Amino acid sequence: MDRLQRYGNLLRSDGTNQRQRTLPALEPGYILPDERSLSDLLAYAQKLAAEIRFYTPTGQSTGDWSPFLEDVVKLSTGQDAAAFEKALQARSDWPPHVALFVVFLKLFQYLQNDLNELPQRHLRHYYENELNLLRREAVPDDVHVIFELARNAAPTLLPAQTLLDAGKDSKGRPLYYATQSELVVSAAKVKEIRRLVGESDSRSQRFFGCEGISGLEGESWYTFGRRQLTLNTSQRFMTEVEIGFAIASPILLMAEGKRTVTLKAKLRSSKTNAPISQGISSAFTVDLTGAKDWLAPETLVANLATTSDSQTTFLEMTLTLNETAPAIVTWDAKLHGEKPRADWPILRCRLNGASSYYETLVGLTVESATLEVSVKGVKQLVVQNDQGSLTPDKPMPLFGSQPHLGSSFYIGSAEVFSKHLTSLALYLEWQDLPDLLEHYRAYFDQSPTNFSSQFRIDVDLLYGRSWDHRLLDQHVLFNSYPTLRQTKIEVNSDNFDTALRGKNYVQKPILGKLNSYTTDTTNGFIRLVLRGPSIGQPYVSKTSFEAFGHQMFSNRYATQALALSRWDRAGIEPPLPNQPWTPSLANLSLDYTASVDMVPGAAHSEDAFFRLEPFGYTTASGDGSAQLIPEIDGSITLEGNHEFTLGALYLGIEELTPPANISLLFQIDPGTASVAPVLAQAAVEWSYLSSNTWKTLPPSAVLNDSTAGFQQPGLVVLSVGRDATLDHTLMPPGMVWLRALIRQAPESAARTLALHSQGALARFVPAVGELKDYTEHLQTGLTAKSIKRLKQRVTAVKSLSQPYRSFEGRTSETDAAFFRRCSERLRHRNRAVTPWDFERLVLEEFPEVFKVKCLPHSRPHRDADGNDQAGEAPFVDQAGEVSLIIVPDLRNITGGNPLEPRASAVLMNRISDYVRTGIASPFATVHVIHPVYERIRVDARVAFLAGLDAGYYAGVLNQELRRFLSPWAYEEGQDIIFGSQIYKSEILAFMEGRRYVDYITDFQLYHIYEGTPRGGIGDMTIGLNFLIRPKPQPAISSTAVGMTIGDTFVVGWGVEVAATPTHAILVSHSEHRITPINRGEDRCLGVKQLGIGYMTVGLDFNVSPHR
Repeated sequence: MDRLQRYGNLLRSDGTNQRQRTLPALEPGYILPDERSLSDLLAYAQKLAAEIRFYTPTGQSTGDWSPFLEDVVKLSTGQDAAAFEKALQARSDWPPHVALFVVFLKLFQYLQNDLNELPQRHLRHYYENELNLLRREAVPDDVHVIFELARNAAPTLLPAQTLLDAGKDSKGRPLYYATQSELVVSAAKVKEIRRLVGESDSRSQRFFGCEGISGLEGESWYTFGRRQLTLNTSQRFMTEVEIGFAIASPILLMAEGKRTVTLKAKLRSSKTNAPISQGISSAFTVDLTGAKDWLAPETLVANLATTSDSQTTFLEMTLTLNETAPAIVTWDAKLHGEKPRADWPILRCRLNGASSYYETLVGLTVESATLEVSVKGVKQLVVQNDQGSLTPDKPMPLFGSQPHLGSSFYIGSAEVFSKHLTSLALYLEWQDLPDLLEHYRAYFDQSPTNFSSQFRIDVDLLYGRSWDHRLLDQHVLFNSYPTLRQTKIEVNSDNFDTALRGKNYVQKPILGKLNSYTTDTTNGFIRLVLRGPSIGQPYVSKTSFEAFGHQMFSNRYATQALALSRWDRAGIEPPLPNQPWTPSLANLSLDYTASVDMVPGAAHSEDAFFRLEPFGYTTASGDGSAQLIPEIDGSITLEGNHEFTLGALYLGIEELTPPANISLLFQIDPGTASVAPVLAQAAVEWSYLSSNTWKTLPPSAVLNDSTAGFQQPGLVVLSVGRDATLDHTLMPPGMVWLRALIRQAPESAARTLALHSQGALARFVPAVGELKDYTEHLQTGLTAKSIKRLKQRVTAVKSLSQPYRSFEGRTSETDAAFFRRCSERLRHRNRAVTPWDFERLVLEEFPEVFKVKCLPHSRPHRDADGNDQAGEAPFVDQAGEVSLIIVPDLRNITGGNPLEPRASAVLMNRISDYVRTGIASPFATVHVIHPVYERIRVDARVAFLAGLDAGYYAGVLNQELRRFLSPWAYEEGQDIIFGSQIYKSEILAFMEGRRYVDYITDFQLYHIYEGTPRGGIGDMTIGLNFLIRPKPQPAISSTAVGMTIGDTFVVGWGVEVAATPTHAILVSHSEHRITPINRGEDRCLGVKQLGIGYMTVGLDFNVSPHR
């Protein structure tokens, strides 16, 4: 065994606290030259009187003088000085000689006290006159205050040195505090708090955000948020943000049918290497604005394609909706939220953070895009003929009751004909369609050839109030096969190009609701115009057959009837013509395709491209802002670099009129920064939002920042520029937004207990006399809520509050403190060599430290980056290195967990700088670290005495357990012990000793700590860590012949709980498991169920990320 390991404990004490620095035997008053009290002097005088003979006037000796003092000596016997003095005053008939003698002794005590001050005067002379050591001066205490402006009052200036009234001290003297800088009190206050965290998983960057403060964070909240991927999903208080892009376009208005949307975008990459061609269907969550909510597609296919020369990249995305899906409608804030706002339907594409495509897509900008839609089965149409409007769900006479050449049938749709169509297909399903040739055979003298194909129509498009846009000319109306009862009329893109040649054919989205066609209608309809047939001789002898024969029917019928009357049954019988068939539709539907080309940010365009940001959105303005994925606060990193962390704090300020200053009080919970290195003040970048652009505040605009990088309570005073806006979409409007951005782990900042606006710093100023005269005030400080008003009232200030106690105050050095410092100085000579030197030098320089433990020749474990990881394992023995464990004074902790006090990073840095640069050897490496707190948690079922409120007393027992296990958190003067241990039986006896407890069952004790598990059965010792009872068995088995846990084989740490590392402190858990039971209802059955299925994460075992 190494000698250092063998004798290491001799070098490692429990440390030193402030109260242990001075030994009573070394205090000047421990031994006095004359320690006799008034009772001692009276007893001495009586003994002396017994030695003096008493003589009568006649010269006879009749005894001694002791009876003269007998009464007063008896009175003083067995009483302390206060009781004896009270007894003296209670009697008014003392003999004159006794009264004179007592007065003499009291006068003698003045000389006695003067003599007893000799050691103190000697020390004072020696230190001050011989060694010329100076006393430390008093330091005034500071306090943070918060002002509130009166309603409707204008911003009011409070100059520096404005006096605040803090009441009076115990001597009746007024206490005043003076503000340290001028403050313009305004109505501005923090209305909203939002946070953003960026982190990396094994493949890409992820972003999490939250609005407001979550109850899962505890009493204090993470100032910049916390990385979420290492947390259990039930513990996550931040959600993955919705980032990506969206497109709003009237072309997306599609009410019904089977709908297909295709997006083709030409991209430009800001990165050196263009992305490779790949499928990215899992990269996005895509939806559209539906009639009831956001509408997810049935299928989605997305691909990135890069040209062979790597110069251009394309995104192609196709999604489909089936016939049963609701309509795609215009954006509605009530249905679709505020992100983003648009006048048309929206196609929204949000990045799936877990898909690992962030680094692939970030840096890609849309230069141009084409949006194509295809709809099959549109039935919601406006239909009419020359005679009036028709009802689509009833039979529709196509060309009226008396069709003729030139009769028209109108089909309208605001959805369809407001778009730039590329194809159109009409489906006409006929009502009672006959065999046309057979039906009309009697109309002709000679049957025409291809009779059904001679029914022809023109198809015209209404555009710009003109029908002069023929899509189809002389198109056949009926199929060649009589059995086909449906006619399909197709118009392709060439037909549209020909019909609209020379016209600027673009979408016309502002059509409104179409009810019917009138001469004032400008767009939205097509018409079918009947152009044939027109059949004359030789097929018809007299009147030509036109349209559907309605005009010739009467003449033809008369002719045939006359011929029939003259028929002599020779030859063929003259047939009578059928009633002319009036074409009628049983059903009507259409398919169409349309497209629109867009350039993001183009002027006068109905289409819009949005970039979805974590808490809002921006509209592309044509300056390269149409990014597929926003670069969040400059988050883009070098390709292949997955080490990425980012934190941002967003503050929404209402009632702030720029330009203006805003003073923010951050009540930080010191010591809660959980990641090294801690955040430095220079690493915080402040900015404000101006028209959707974050404007960085220069250092000169950060007027004050006393938080030291969000490590201690302090003020942040910012000068907000004139161009800060209230109207923006990147963040919620109506507020001026400020942002604090850090590009390191968000946990490197301490947590925040509260955030206040209109904060100011005030310092104590003596109202009477000098600062050194206020020793009592400087010792105790100013309690919270002491300051409530200004010394001179200002009408514009509604109220003044002081939510926290004062800090930084220090009395002028008393004799006891002066002598202690000087005596220590004579021993360590202001050089730290031994643990005794380190501990006392730190305690003297930093009175806010309660205890210091020095571990010589040791250092904490380090992570891969070289940061100290004190909590992971016991210290490493290494010569030349020293570790100082710091425990702060609980009186200086304004919030957080009093059971686990931690010094602020600012204090730790000050201690480190002091030790390394001032007192330690340049050859020594000094580590200043926090202690490790290991929690003890009790789990028990408790029966309380009959008639008591079990719920209430369970809480009382929980509170008393905390006081018992961590007494120093509740009683001033109690020491904090490193490496302590406690027996299970002690805790059980304490609980059973409570007056309200009847009995306890199922008592379990848990030792909870962070870091790697300590040992296991391979590191245990028989008889110490586990017991084998005298029932020899061949093996550990679950069978009847094997060993049984709880019977022949007992595993655990049931004897005691000990803090294993030398820098660990055992503390109480904040909440013990106290389960109330009714008397007699519970019976302890022992351990019956073991295994991971019956364990609790964080209590029975810890789940840590893979290392």
